[in-house]
Amino acid sequence: MFIDALGWEIVNKHGFCDQELPCRYPVRMQFGYSSTALPTILSGRKPTAHKHLSFYYYNPEKSPFKIFRCLMLQYLPGRIFNRWRVRHILSRIIKKLYGFTGYFELYSMPFDRLPFFDYCEKKDIFAAGGLAPLENLCDLLKEAGIPYLISDWRQPEEYNIRQMRAAVNDGSIEFGFLYTAGLDGFLHDRISDSGAVARKLAGYEQEVKNLLRAAENNYDDFTFALISDHGMTPLRGTCDLKTRIDRLGLKFGKDYAAVYDSTMARFWFFSPSARLRIMEVLAGEKNARLLTPAQKQEYGIDFPDNMFGEEILLCDPGIQIVPGDMSLRALAGMHGYSPGDKDSRASYLSNREPVRPPEWVGDYFALMRERISGN
Repeated sequence: MFIDALGWEIVNKHGFCDQELPCRYPVRMQFGYSSTALPTILSGRKPTAHKHLSFYYYNPEKSPFKIFRCLMLQYLPGRIFNRWRVRHILSRIIKKLYGFTGYFELYSMPFDRLPFFDYCEKKDIFAAGGLAPLENLCDLLKEAGIPYLISDWRQPEEYNIRQMRAAVNDGSIEFGFLYTAGLDGFLHDRISDSGAVARKLAGYEQEVKNLLRAAENNYDDFTFALISDHGMTPLRGTCDLKTRIDRLGLKFGKDYAAVYDSTMARFWFFSPSARLRIMEVLAGEKNARLLTPAQKQEYGIDFPDNMFGEEILLCDPGIQIVPGDMSLRALAGMHGYSPGDKDSRASYLSNREPVRPPEWVGDYFALMRERISGN
């Protein structure tokens, strides 16, 4: 069972499933967001191998968004076209138009800058071949030839829970991967409301009990593992980096390109002078730090072609880039900070001890492989 954003700090604070799942470990998150963590979990590989970090990366030659140069959407009223609902509808239209099967959202990416970028999750990463040429979880299961169920991430989590419980109740599967994402959105808005978080977790705890009871009644032997991808860090402040860079008067797409994610800013430079001026601004940021080459290597994001940025500025825990390309407002909680931050740690909870406790979220893949192979 995957619960998005169920961090180790939250698990411990609320004693989540401490009776039902006594084998418990903190797990180092994969640097980045769920867009990075999920491909890592589903393949056991780092971003340099699966080529997923943040969704958008500079690639004007192969950008699927060149049509935006003609649509002139940047001249439409922002009070309407910057609303999440409107952008979500546009995202669905674009997804269908281009045949994307993976998760796709425009977020707050400026329309006039979209033609400079490509998008990394065009394919459904949960489906067979979704991370080709790498092998993913679905590929493993098909190769093993055992009955399985992987939840459809497009469906509401209530549907996925009911579907998995029904499959366990009739004993029709040997392996199940239950996907739930509702906690992540909830914590983005209410991470600091301890009472509301406790009530939300109580609902998940009941579903865990229901699944355990169903497994006990229909299987002679089973392992139940609950995994997460990262935690959630409460808002501590904001950083208006985008405005400061825009004020330099440099031309986007000619002098430089940038993506302003919620907790990090990624830059590409096309002239020495642009690099110098932007780096001066970045060096003066008090609530963020540039990633070193050693950190990029440690996090598995040292792409030889600088696919996701030549320089990456990472905010200190709790600081959000506002306005940014992911959101125009600050949220109560965010993830995507340093993997070493206590609130960033993910969780592994189980009814039995693993042969090798996971240290990093990519280690879940090896554990799943072992269960699938019967070892």
